[in-house]
Amino acid sequence: MVENGKSGAVCNITSIHGVSGAPEHSVYAGTKGAIIAYTRSLAVELAHKGIRVNAIAPGWVTVDNYYNVFQGFNVEDAKKAAYNAVPCARYGNPIDIAKIAVFLCSEDASFIIGQTIVADGGTTSLMSLISDFRNESIARFGATYL
Repeated sequence: MVENGKSGAVCNITSIHGVSGAPEHSVYAGTKGAIIAYTRSLAVELAHKGIRVNAIAPGWVTVDNYYNVFQGFNVEDAKKAAYNAVPCARYGNPIDIAKIAVFLCSEDASFIIGQTIVADGGTTSLMSLISDFRNESIARFGATYL
């Protein structure tokens, strides 16, 4: 784009592992965190040339490769696990991420530069200390808690 004097948009794909920790994922998380930093830096390098750079950090999105990598992976078990683990009670689908990519590359997103959009059904918004997040807590935090 720069060599041809063209404006445009770049949409990098990273992961929520770049913004949250998980055991046994340190190398993977490091690579995803690097994509987030790269996105920010490249965005400020290219913005004045009319090129917008952003990223998407998906959470659990079921893709075909799961069937190859995870022995015994099946949709019914995945639906049950996602219902219990993801605040929106489902895993994502590739189309969920594709729609965000289309938006980020459109003129409707012309003022969004250097950002990473997290699309994870609420996973990174949930505090890990809250185990049963679907049932109302009887604990009340306020003035007496401070």
